[in-house]
Amino acid sequence: MENHELSRIRYIKVPQNLKIVEGSFKIDPSIRLPIQLKEGRKNLEEEDLTIEAIVAGMLTLIAYDELNKDIDYYKAFVKAVEPDIAQNLNTAAIAKQEAKDYDFAEELFLAVYHLEPQSASCINLATLYSYMSVEEENKKDLDKADEYLAKAKATLLDGLRRFGENEWILAELASFEGFLGNLEEAKDYAERYLKVASEGERKEEIKKFLKEVNAHLESDNAFKEAYDFIMLDMPEKAISSIDGFIEKNNKIWNGYFIKAWALRKAGRYDEAKECLLKCIELGESNTDIYNELSICELEGGSRELAKQYLNTAVDLDETNLTAMSNLAFLHLEDKEFDDARYYLEKARNIAEDDEIIKNLISNYEKATGEKIGDKITEEVVDSEEDESMEEIMEELEKGNTEGMHEEGHCCHGHHQQGAGHCCHHEHEGHDEHDGHCCHHHDGDEGHHCHHHDTEHEEGHCCHHHDGEEGGHHCCHHHEE
Repeated sequence: MENHELSRIRYIKVPQNLKIVEGSFKIDPSIRLPIQLKEGRKNLEEEDLTIEAIVAGMLTLIAYDELNKDIDYYKAFVKAVEPDIAQNLNTAAIAKQEAKDYDFAEELFLAVYHLEPQSASCINLATLYSYMSVEEENKKDLDKADEYLAKAKATLLDGLRRFGENEWILAELASFEGFLGNLEEAKDYAERYLKVASEGERKEEIKKFLKEVNAHLESDNAFKEAYDFIMLDMPEKAISSIDGFIEKNNKIWNGYFIKAWALRKAGRYDEAKECLLKCIELGESNTDIYNELSICELEGGSRELAKQYLNTAVDLDETNLTAMSNLAFLHLEDKEFDDARYYLEKARNIAEDDEIIKNLISNYEKATGEKIGDKITEEVVDSEEDESMEEIMEELEKGNTEGMHEEGHCCHGHHQQGAGHCCHHEHEGHDEHDGHCCHHHDGDEGHHCHHHDTEHEEGHCCHHHDGEEGGHHCCHHHEE
Protein backbone atom coordinates (compact mmCIF):
# COMPACT_ATOMS: atom_id res chain seq x y z
CA MET A 1 0.00 0.00 0.00
CA GLU A 2 1.36 3.42 -0.95
CA ASN A 3 2.43 5.63 1.90
CA HIS A 4 -0.04 8.46 2.47
CA GLU A 5 2.70 11.09 2.34
CA LEU A 6 4.00 9.73 -0.98
CA SER A 7 0.49 9.88 -2.43
CA ARG A 8 0.60 13.68 -1.99
CA ILE A 9 3.74 14.08 -4.14
CA ARG A 10 3.44 15.78 -7.53
CA TYR A 11 6.28 16.43 -10.00
CA ILE A 12 7.03 19.61 -11.95
CA LYS A 13 9.56 20.61 -14.54
CA VAL A 14 12.43 22.73 -13.31
CA PRO A 15 11.34 26.39 -13.41
CA GLN A 16 13.56 28.52 -15.62
CA ASN A 17 14.17 31.05 -12.87
CA LEU A 18 15.00 28.46 -10.16
CA LYS A 19 18.15 29.33 -8.27
CA ILE A 20 19.68 27.97 -5.13
CA VAL A 21 22.78 28.91 -3.17
CA GLU A 22 25.96 29.16 -5.14
CA GLY A 23 28.38 26.28 -4.91
CA SER A 24 29.40 23.08 -6.60
CA PHE A 25 25.81 21.78 -6.88
CA LYS A 26 24.39 22.03 -10.40
CA ILE A 27 20.69 21.92 -11.22
CA ASP A 28 19.81 19.15 -13.66
CA PRO A 29 16.87 20.38 -15.77
CA SER A 30 16.10 16.81 -16.90
CA ILE A 31 15.11 15.70 -13.38
CA ARG A 32 11.62 16.68 -12.36
CA LEU A 33 11.18 18.21 -8.93
CA PRO A 34 8.76 16.79 -6.34
CA ILE A 35 6.27 19.03 -4.53
CA GLN A 36 4.09 17.79 -1.69
CA LEU A 37 0.44 18.82 -1.91
CA LYS A 38 -1.01 20.50 1.11
CA GLU A 39 -3.33 18.27 3.11
CA GLY A 40 -6.75 18.06 1.48
CA ARG A 41 -5.70 19.37 -1.92
CA LYS A 42 -5.76 17.36 -5.14
CA ASN A 43 -3.98 19.79 -7.45
CA LEU A 44 -1.07 22.17 -7.26
CA GLU A 45 -1.74 25.86 -6.98
CA GLU A 46 0.65 28.59 -8.13
CA GLU A 47 1.31 29.53 -4.52
CA ASP A 48 2.64 26.00 -3.89
CA LEU A 49 5.57 26.43 -6.30
CA THR A 50 8.17 27.49 -3.75
CA ILE A 51 11.65 26.27 -2.92
CA GLU A 52 10.35 25.29 0.53
CA ALA A 53 7.64 23.11 -1.02
CA ILE A 54 10.20 21.46 -3.30
CA VAL A 55 12.51 20.68 -0.36
CA ALA A 56 9.55 19.31 1.61
CA GLY A 57 8.67 17.01 -1.29
CA MET A 58 12.28 15.82 -1.55
CA LEU A 59 12.45 15.11 2.18
CA THR A 60 9.31 12.98 1.95
CA LEU A 61 10.92 10.95 -0.83
CA ILE A 62 14.17 10.66 1.14
CA ALA A 63 12.21 9.39 4.14
CA TYR A 64 9.87 6.92 2.43
CA ASP A 65 11.23 6.17 -1.05
CA GLU A 66 14.92 5.50 -0.61
CA LEU A 67 15.00 3.42 -3.82
CA ASN A 68 13.81 6.33 -5.95
CA LYS A 69 16.08 6.57 -9.02
CA ASP A 70 16.79 10.25 -8.36
CA ILE A 71 17.23 9.98 -4.59
CA ASP A 72 20.94 10.93 -4.58
CA TYR A 73 20.16 14.06 -6.57
CA TYR A 74 17.40 15.03 -4.13
CA LYS A 75 19.74 14.52 -1.15
CA ALA A 76 22.37 16.74 -2.73
CA PHE A 77 19.72 19.33 -3.58
CA VAL A 78 18.39 19.71 -0.02
CA LYS A 79 21.93 19.84 1.42
CA ALA A 80 22.81 22.59 -1.05
CA VAL A 81 19.74 24.58 -0.01
CA GLU A 82 20.39 24.03 3.72
CA PRO A 83 23.80 22.62 4.67
CA ASP A 84 22.75 21.98 8.31
CA ILE A 85 19.48 20.32 7.37
CA ALA A 86 20.21 16.97 9.06
CA GLN A 87 20.93 18.60 12.41
CA ASN A 88 17.89 20.86 12.13
CA LEU A 89 15.63 17.96 11.17
CA ASN A 90 16.92 15.92 14.08
CA THR A 91 16.19 18.71 16.54
CA ALA A 92 12.69 19.07 15.09
CA ALA A 93 12.15 15.29 15.24
CA ILE A 94 13.04 15.19 18.93
CA ALA A 95 10.60 18.01 19.61
CA LYS A 96 7.84 16.19 17.70
CA GLN A 97 8.55 12.98 19.60
CA GLU A 98 8.33 14.78 22.93
CA ALA A 99 5.03 16.30 21.79
CA LYS A 100 3.86 12.76 20.86
CA ASP A 101 3.43 13.77 17.23
CA TYR A 102 4.92 10.41 16.35
CA ASP A 103 3.97 10.22 12.67
CA PHE A 104 5.68 13.51 11.87
CA ALA A 105 8.63 12.55 14.07
CA GLU A 106 8.98 9.29 12.14
CA GLU A 107 9.22 11.13 8.81
CA LEU A 108 11.83 13.50 10.20
CA PHE A 109 13.94 10.76 11.81
CA LEU A 110 13.75 8.67 8.64
CA ALA A 111 14.90 11.65 6.59
CA VAL A 112 17.83 12.22 8.96
CA TYR A 113 18.81 8.54 8.87
CA HIS A 114 18.71 8.39 5.07
CA LEU A 115 20.38 11.76 4.57
CA GLU A 116 23.29 10.99 6.88
CA PRO A 117 23.27 7.32 7.85
CA GLN A 118 25.04 6.96 11.21
CA SER A 119 24.65 4.74 14.24
CA ALA A 120 23.19 7.66 16.20
CA SER A 121 20.45 8.40 13.66
CA CYS A 122 19.72 4.66 13.44
CA ILE A 123 19.34 4.40 17.22
CA ASN A 124 17.18 7.52 17.45
CA LEU A 125 14.80 6.08 14.86
CA ALA A 126 14.62 2.77 16.73
CA THR A 127 13.95 4.72 19.93
CA LEU A 128 11.01 6.45 18.30
CA TYR A 129 9.51 3.11 17.26
CA SER A 130 9.76 1.89 20.85
CA TYR A 131 7.81 4.96 21.98
CA MET A 132 5.22 4.28 19.31
CA SER A 133 4.95 0.68 20.49
CA VAL A 134 4.25 1.85 24.05
CA GLU A 135 1.63 4.29 22.75
CA GLU A 136 -0.21 1.52 20.89
CA GLU A 137 0.01 -0.81 23.87
CA ASN A 138 -1.58 1.88 26.03
CA LYS A 139 -4.37 2.00 23.46
CA LYS A 140 -4.73 -1.81 23.80
CA ASP A 141 -3.74 -2.31 20.15
CA LEU A 142 -1.24 -5.09 20.74
CA ASP A 143 -0.85 -5.92 17.05
CA LYS A 144 0.26 -2.37 16.31
CA ALA A 145 2.50 -2.40 19.39
CA ASP A 146 4.21 -5.56 18.12
CA GLU A 147 4.49 -4.02 14.65
CA TYR A 148 6.44 -1.05 16.01
CA LEU A 149 8.65 -3.30 18.13
CA ALA A 150 9.44 -5.21 14.95
CA LYS A 151 10.29 -1.91 13.22
CA ALA A 152 12.61 -0.95 16.06
CA LYS A 153 14.46 -4.25 15.79
CA ALA A 154 14.59 -4.09 11.99
CA THR A 155 16.05 -0.58 12.20
CA LEU A 156 18.82 -1.73 14.54
CA LEU A 157 19.58 -4.74 12.33
CA ASP A 158 19.72 -2.42 9.33
CA GLY A 159 22.26 -0.38 11.27
CA LEU A 160 24.44 -3.48 11.74
CA ARG A 161 24.20 -4.14 8.01
CA ARG A 162 25.28 -0.60 7.21
CA PHE A 163 27.92 -0.07 9.87
CA GLY A 164 29.17 -3.57 10.74
CA GLU A 165 29.94 -4.51 14.36
CA ASN A 166 29.13 -1.06 15.68
CA GLU A 167 29.45 -1.01 19.46
CA TRP A 168 26.52 1.34 20.07
CA ILE A 169 24.09 -0.64 17.94
CA LEU A 170 25.27 -3.97 19.40
CA ALA A 171 24.67 -2.58 22.89
CA GLU A 172 21.18 -1.48 21.87
CA LEU A 173 20.36 -4.87 20.41
CA ALA A 174 21.57 -6.60 23.58
CA SER A 175 19.30 -4.43 25.72
CA PHE A 176 16.41 -4.71 23.26
CA GLU A 177 16.53 -8.53 23.19
CA GLY A 178 16.76 -8.56 26.96
CA PHE A 179 13.61 -6.44 27.08
CA LEU A 180 11.83 -8.92 24.83
CA GLY A 181 12.97 -11.80 27.04
CA ASN A 182 15.18 -13.30 24.33
CA LEU A 183 18.08 -13.91 26.68
CA GLU A 184 20.16 -16.11 24.40
CA GLU A 185 20.07 -13.39 21.73
CA ALA A 186 20.77 -10.71 24.34
CA LYS A 187 23.82 -12.66 25.48
CA ASP A 188 25.09 -13.00 21.91
CA TYR A 189 24.84 -9.26 21.20
CA ALA A 190 26.37 -8.35 24.57
CA GLU A 191 29.35 -10.63 23.96
CA ARG A 192 29.82 -9.20 20.46
CA TYR A 193 29.66 -5.70 21.91
CA LEU A 194 32.37 -6.43 24.47
CA LYS A 195 34.72 -7.56 21.70
CA VAL A 196 34.64 -4.14 20.02
CA ALA A 197 33.68 -1.74 22.83
CA SER A 198 35.87 1.08 23.98
CA GLU A 199 36.62 1.42 27.67
CA GLY A 200 34.21 3.47 29.74
CA GLU A 201 31.02 3.50 31.76
CA ARG A 202 28.99 2.00 28.95
CA LYS A 203 31.22 -1.04 28.77
CA GLU A 204 30.93 -1.60 32.51
CA GLU A 205 27.14 -1.40 32.26
CA ILE A 206 27.05 -4.05 29.54
CA LYS A 207 29.38 -6.29 31.56
CA LYS A 208 26.95 -6.08 34.45
CA PHE A 209 24.02 -6.70 32.10
CA LEU A 210 25.73 -9.78 30.64
CA LYS A 211 26.40 -11.11 34.13
CA GLU A 212 22.70 -10.75 34.95
CA VAL A 213 21.69 -12.46 31.70
CA ASN A 214 24.04 -15.37 32.36
CA ALA A 215 22.75 -15.73 35.91
CA HIS A 216 19.19 -15.67 34.63
CA LEU A 217 19.93 -18.30 32.00
CA GLU A 218 21.66 -20.44 34.61
CA SER A 219 18.70 -20.16 36.94
CA ASP A 220 16.32 -20.98 34.08
CA ASN A 221 18.21 -24.20 33.42
CA ALA A 222 18.28 -25.12 37.11
CA PHE A 223 14.57 -24.46 37.52
CA LYS A 224 13.64 -26.34 34.37
CA GLU A 225 15.71 -29.32 35.39
CA ALA A 226 14.25 -29.37 38.91
CA TYR A 227 10.74 -28.97 37.51
CA ASP A 228 11.25 -31.84 35.09
CA PHE A 229 12.47 -34.11 37.89
CA ILE A 230 9.41 -33.22 39.98
CA MET A 231 7.12 -34.01 37.05
CA LEU A 232 8.90 -37.34 36.60
CA ASP A 233 8.27 -38.08 40.30
CA MET A 234 11.98 -37.89 41.06
CA PRO A 235 11.95 -35.32 43.88
CA GLU A 236 15.37 -36.24 45.31
CA LYS A 237 17.02 -35.44 41.98
CA ALA A 238 15.02 -32.22 41.84
CA ILE A 239 16.38 -31.28 45.26
CA SER A 240 19.97 -31.93 44.15
CA SER A 241 19.41 -29.86 41.02
CA ILE A 242 17.98 -26.82 42.78
CA ASP A 243 20.53 -26.95 45.61
CA GLY A 244 23.21 -25.81 43.17
CA PHE A 245 21.14 -22.74 42.33
CA ILE A 246 20.45 -21.93 45.98
CA GLU A 247 24.14 -22.22 46.84
CA LYS A 248 24.90 -19.38 44.39
CA ASN A 249 21.66 -17.44 44.97
CA ASN A 250 20.80 -17.80 48.63
CA LYS A 251 18.82 -14.54 48.74
CA ILE A 252 16.36 -15.50 46.00
CA TRP A 253 13.14 -16.96 47.37
CA ASN A 254 12.12 -18.88 44.25
CA GLY A 255 14.84 -21.48 44.71
CA TYR A 256 13.64 -22.27 48.22
CA PHE A 257 10.08 -22.56 46.98
CA ILE A 258 10.97 -25.12 44.31
CA LYS A 259 13.05 -27.04 46.83
CA ALA A 260 10.12 -27.01 49.28
CA TRP A 261 7.87 -28.39 46.58
CA ALA A 262 10.30 -31.21 45.87
CA LEU A 263 10.79 -31.91 49.60
CA ARG A 264 7.05 -32.08 50.11
CA LYS A 265 6.75 -34.49 47.19
CA ALA A 266 9.44 -36.60 48.85
CA GLY A 267 7.47 -36.64 52.10
CA ARG A 268 10.07 -34.54 53.95
CA TYR A 269 7.51 -32.16 55.38
CA ASP A 270 9.51 -30.49 58.16
CA GLU A 271 12.32 -29.63 55.75
CA ALA A 272 9.78 -28.36 53.24
CA LYS A 273 8.28 -26.08 55.91
CA GLU A 274 11.73 -24.64 56.64
CA CYS A 275 12.20 -23.73 52.97
CA LEU A 276 8.74 -22.18 52.75
CA LEU A 277 9.33 -20.10 55.86
CA LYS A 278 12.63 -19.02 54.32
CA CYS A 279 10.65 -17.64 51.35
CA ILE A 280 8.62 -15.52 53.76
CA GLU A 281 11.77 -14.46 55.60
CA LEU A 282 13.17 -13.22 52.26
CA GLY A 283 10.13 -11.00 51.83
CA GLU A 284 7.85 -13.06 49.60
CA SER A 285 4.25 -13.71 50.59
CA ASN A 286 1.90 -15.41 48.14
CA THR A 287 -0.95 -17.87 47.99
CA ASP A 288 1.16 -20.79 46.79
CA ILE A 289 3.59 -20.57 49.70
CA TYR A 290 0.77 -20.67 52.24
CA ASN A 291 -1.04 -23.43 50.39
CA GLU A 292 2.13 -25.53 50.50
CA LEU A 293 2.56 -24.74 54.20
CA SER A 294 -0.99 -25.94 54.82
CA ILE A 295 -0.25 -29.24 53.10
CA CYS A 296 2.88 -29.78 55.19
CA GLU A 297 1.05 -28.97 58.43
CA LEU A 298 -1.83 -31.25 57.50
CA GLU A 299 0.53 -34.12 56.77
CA GLY A 300 2.18 -33.46 60.13
CA GLY A 301 -1.16 -33.63 61.93
CA SER A 302 -1.66 -29.88 62.57
CA ARG A 303 -5.09 -29.59 60.99
CA GLU A 304 -6.11 -26.28 62.51
CA LEU A 305 -2.81 -24.64 61.57
CA ALA A 306 -3.32 -25.98 58.04
CA LYS A 307 -6.66 -24.16 57.93
CA GLN A 308 -5.07 -20.96 59.19
CA TYR A 309 -2.49 -21.09 56.40
CA LEU A 310 -5.24 -21.67 53.84
CA ASN A 311 -7.19 -18.72 55.24
CA THR A 312 -4.10 -16.58 54.72
CA ALA A 313 -3.76 -17.93 51.19
CA VAL A 314 -7.34 -16.96 50.37
CA ASP A 315 -6.87 -13.52 51.95
CA LEU A 316 -3.90 -12.97 49.64
CA ASP A 317 -5.86 -13.99 46.56
CA GLU A 318 -9.62 -14.32 46.80
CA THR A 319 -9.79 -15.78 43.28
CA ASN A 320 -7.43 -18.70 43.91
CA LEU A 321 -9.48 -21.87 43.45
CA THR A 322 -6.74 -24.11 44.83
CA ALA A 323 -6.66 -22.57 48.29
CA MET A 324 -10.42 -22.01 48.33
CA SER A 325 -11.34 -25.57 47.37
CA ASN A 326 -8.77 -27.05 49.77
CA LEU A 327 -10.18 -24.94 52.59
CA ALA A 328 -13.75 -25.91 51.70
CA PHE A 329 -12.66 -29.56 51.61
CA LEU A 330 -11.18 -29.41 55.13
CA HIS A 331 -14.23 -27.66 56.57
CA LEU A 332 -16.47 -30.23 54.90
CA GLU A 333 -14.47 -33.16 56.33
CA ASP A 334 -14.58 -31.58 59.78
CA LYS A 335 -18.37 -31.08 59.47
CA GLU A 336 -17.98 -27.31 59.68
CA PHE A 337 -20.74 -26.93 57.15
CA ASP A 338 -21.34 -23.18 57.35
CA ASP A 339 -17.69 -22.46 56.60
CA ALA A 340 -17.63 -25.13 53.89
CA ARG A 341 -20.67 -23.61 52.18
CA TYR A 342 -19.20 -20.10 52.38
CA TYR A 343 -16.08 -21.10 50.46
CA LEU A 344 -17.95 -23.35 48.06
CA GLU A 345 -20.22 -20.50 47.05
CA LYS A 346 -17.25 -18.17 46.56
CA ALA A 347 -15.53 -20.83 44.45
CA ARG A 348 -18.74 -21.46 42.49
CA ASN A 349 -18.94 -17.78 41.57
CA ILE A 350 -15.39 -17.92 40.23
CA ALA A 351 -15.63 -21.20 38.32
CA GLU A 352 -19.19 -22.44 38.09
CA ASP A 353 -18.36 -25.36 35.77
CA ASP A 354 -15.29 -26.60 37.62
CA GLU A 355 -15.75 -30.33 38.13
CA ILE A 356 -13.94 -30.41 41.49
CA ILE A 357 -16.14 -27.64 42.86
CA LYS A 358 -19.21 -29.48 41.54
CA ASN A 359 -18.11 -32.66 43.32
CA LEU A 360 -17.52 -30.83 46.60
CA ILE A 361 -20.94 -29.16 46.37
CA SER A 362 -22.49 -32.57 45.71
CA ASN A 363 -20.74 -33.97 48.81
CA TYR A 364 -21.91 -30.99 50.84
CA GLU A 365 -25.53 -31.50 49.74
CA LYS A 366 -25.38 -35.21 50.60
CA ALA A 367 -23.90 -34.51 54.02
CA THR A 368 -26.32 -31.70 54.97
CA GLY A 369 -29.44 -32.37 52.98
CA GLU A 370 -29.27 -28.73 51.92
CA LYS A 371 -29.33 -27.64 48.31
CA ILE A 372 -26.93 -25.07 46.93
CA GLY A 373 -28.90 -23.51 44.10
CA ASP A 374 -27.62 -22.96 40.60
CA LYS A 375 -27.61 -19.19 41.06
CA ILE A 376 -25.10 -18.00 43.61
CA THR A 377 -26.29 -14.68 44.99
CA GLU A 378 -23.18 -13.63 46.91
CA GLU A 379 -21.20 -10.99 45.09
CA VAL A 380 -17.50 -11.75 45.10
CA VAL A 381 -15.11 -8.87 44.72
CA ASP A 382 -11.95 -10.05 43.03
CA SER A 383 -8.75 -8.98 44.68
CA GLU A 384 -5.92 -7.50 42.71
CA GLU A 385 -4.38 -10.21 40.57
CA ASP A 386 -1.68 -12.03 42.51
CA GLU A 387 1.57 -11.47 40.74
CA SER A 388 3.59 -13.75 42.96
CA MET A 389 3.64 -16.78 40.69
CA GLU A 390 5.09 -14.62 37.91
CA GLU A 391 8.28 -14.97 39.92
CA ILE A 392 8.36 -18.77 39.53
CA MET A 393 9.77 -20.51 36.44
CA GLU A 394 7.97 -18.38 33.84
CA GLU A 395 9.39 -20.27 30.91
CA LEU A 396 8.14 -23.66 32.00
CA GLU A 397 5.26 -24.73 29.87
CA LYS A 398 1.92 -24.00 31.44
CA GLY A 399 -0.59 -26.79 31.67
CA ASN A 400 1.76 -29.68 32.44
CA THR A 401 1.36 -29.49 36.19
CA GLU A 402 0.28 -32.53 38.13
CA GLY A 403 -3.35 -32.55 39.06
CA MET A 404 -4.69 -30.65 36.05
CA HIS A 405 -8.22 -31.68 35.29
CA GLU A 406 -9.83 -31.98 31.91
CA GLU A 407 -11.06 -28.41 31.94
CA GLY A 408 -7.45 -27.29 31.56
CA HIS A 409 -6.87 -25.35 34.78
CA CYS A 410 -4.20 -26.66 37.09
CA CYS A 411 -5.33 -25.20 40.36
CA HIS A 412 -6.54 -28.41 41.98
CA GLY A 413 -5.02 -31.73 42.80
CA HIS A 414 -7.10 -34.88 43.27
CA HIS A 415 -9.55 -34.72 46.18
CA GLN A 416 -9.85 -37.98 48.03
CA GLN A 417 -12.88 -38.21 50.22
CA GLY A 418 -12.04 -39.63 53.60
CA ALA A 419 -8.32 -39.63 52.87
CA GLY A 420 -7.68 -37.27 55.73
CA HIS A 421 -5.80 -34.62 53.80
CA CYS A 422 -6.56 -31.80 51.44
CA CYS A 423 -5.62 -31.60 47.80
CA HIS A 424 -2.03 -31.07 46.74
CA HIS A 425 -1.49 -28.04 44.55
CA GLU A 426 1.00 -28.56 41.73
CA HIS A 427 2.49 -25.33 40.47
CA GLU A 428 2.77 -23.75 37.09
CA GLY A 429 6.27 -22.52 36.40
CA HIS A 430 7.79 -19.11 35.90
CA ASP A 431 11.38 -18.15 35.32
CA GLU A 432 11.73 -14.62 36.52
CA HIS A 433 13.66 -14.41 39.77
CA ASP A 434 14.32 -11.67 42.25
CA GLY A 435 17.68 -10.19 41.63
CA HIS A 436 17.80 -11.08 37.95
CA CYS A 437 16.12 -8.18 36.18
CA CYS A 438 17.94 -8.82 32.89
CA HIS A 439 16.50 -5.57 31.55
CA HIS A 440 13.01 -6.96 31.25
CA HIS A 441 10.54 -4.08 31.40
CA ASP A 442 6.85 -3.88 31.92
CA GLY A 443 4.88 -3.02 28.89
CA ASP A 444 3.68 0.28 30.21
CA GLU A 445 7.24 1.41 30.73
CA GLY A 446 8.41 0.50 27.30
CA HIS A 447 11.91 0.02 26.00
CA HIS A 448 13.80 3.00 24.75
CA CYS A 449 17.08 2.87 22.94
CA HIS A 450 20.15 5.04 23.51
CA HIS A 451 19.82 8.76 23.48
CA HIS A 452 22.64 11.12 22.77
CA ASP A 453 23.69 14.10 24.84
CA THR A 454 25.95 15.57 22.20
CA GLU A 455 27.66 14.61 19.00
CA HIS A 456 29.10 11.12 19.30
CA GLU A 457 32.15 9.73 17.61
CA GLU A 458 30.61 10.04 14.16
CA GLY A 459 29.86 13.69 14.58
CA HIS A 460 26.08 13.41 14.29
CA CYS A 461 23.77 15.89 15.91
CA CYS A 462 21.52 13.36 17.61
CA HIS A 463 20.81 15.07 20.92
CA HIS A 464 19.74 13.25 24.07
CA HIS A 465 15.97 13.21 24.35
CA ASP A 466 14.63 11.87 27.62
CA GLY A 467 11.32 10.06 27.73
CA GLU A 468 8.66 12.59 28.33
CA GLU A 469 7.01 10.29 30.82
CA GLY A 470 8.99 9.64 33.94
CA GLY A 471 8.07 5.97 33.92
CA HIS A 472 9.77 5.24 30.63
CA HIS A 473 12.93 3.24 30.72
CA CYS A 474 15.73 4.68 28.64
CA CYS A 475 18.67 2.41 28.04
CA HIS A 476 22.19 3.50 28.72
CA HIS A 477 22.97 6.70 26.84
CA HIS A 478 26.53 7.39 25.89
CA GLU A 479 28.41 10.60 26.47
CA GLU A 480 30.45 12.53 23.94
